[in-house]
Amino acid sequence: MQKILKIINHRDFVLSLAIIAGLLLGESTYFLSEISLYTLMLAMISSTIDFSFKAWKDPSNIIKPITSSFFVSYILFGGVAIIISWLVFYQQNNMALWAGFVLLAAAPPGPAVIPFSGMLNGDKNYSTAGLFGLYIAAMIITPAILFVFLGTAIVSPYRIFIIMAQLIIVPLIISRFFRHPKVLPHAQKVSGTFTKWMLFLVLTPIVGMNRSTFFDEPYILLVSSLVLAVPVFLLPSIYNIILIRRGTKRDFIISSTFMLTIKSAVFSAVVAFRVFEDDSVVAIPAAVMSVYIVLFAVIYSQFVKHQLKN
Repeated sequence: MQKILKIINHRDFVLSLAIIAGLLLGESTYFLSEISLYTLMLAMISSTIDFSFKAWKDPSNIIKPITSSFFVSYILFGGVAIIISWLVFYQQNNMALWAGFVLLAAAPPGPAVIPFSGMLNGDKNYSTAGLFGLYIAAMIITPAILFVFLGTAIVSPYRIFIIMAQLIIVPLIISRFFRHPKVLPHAQKVSGTFTKWMLFLVLTPIVGMNRSTFFDEPYILLVSSLVLAVPVFLLPSIYNIILIRRGTKRDFIISSTFMLTIKSAVFSAVVAFRVFEDDSVVAIPAAVMSVYIVLFAVIYSQFVKHQLKN
């Protein structure tokens, strides 16, 4: 029974089930898209229970991880994603997919950075400080990027700021109550499972609301997948080659690579649902990203095993 429960609660199983459920249920998942902001808030609360600000008392522990994470996540990934999608979609006047890629580029790194990095013995301090540092910085960075590339006529910076506060500040505050010594051990036992299934409720409508597009317009899915493959697969390959040749420490390479590659697809999708309510195509890049995250983790684990042995 425990083996069955372990399989059911595995991250890959939950993701696969979300994709299958979305394809089967289609637009009947609309009600889940309506509450996606709140389900993601719950996921953020449970995923930030283990985070403590104590390590931030020494600025030297956080400055380098945060600045490095900002560079790889926003400058490298974000820059490449925006440039390529601008050439492919904006120039063809496909504003929905262009907006979807801008949302993805503007999103903070995904929470999966921490468990994936830990799985491969990456730099724990880098992953934790970088992730939560950028989540807080995203309060300013994300609205700024959306303002520059989409403009106030499409996206209200104030509305994005409110969404960011709901998804970052509020969960961080609420999660502090679960860190009480008498509550924390019990909360930690269920937080992992709870987070996964809350993310399931967010991921399912991402696929479901775009089911007709997937089947009726596979070209859009194919082109979006090819565009996103550049920052998710090609860019990290070049990045790793450069760091290996420079003799960079193994744990830093691993954590910074995941920080470079993993964007919060669920965050991007939730913003798409809230801001672009009448155009579910905007969430397609987030749908592709959610699949690519797991695929990249599997491929990169083999790369680390054979190429980053020391």
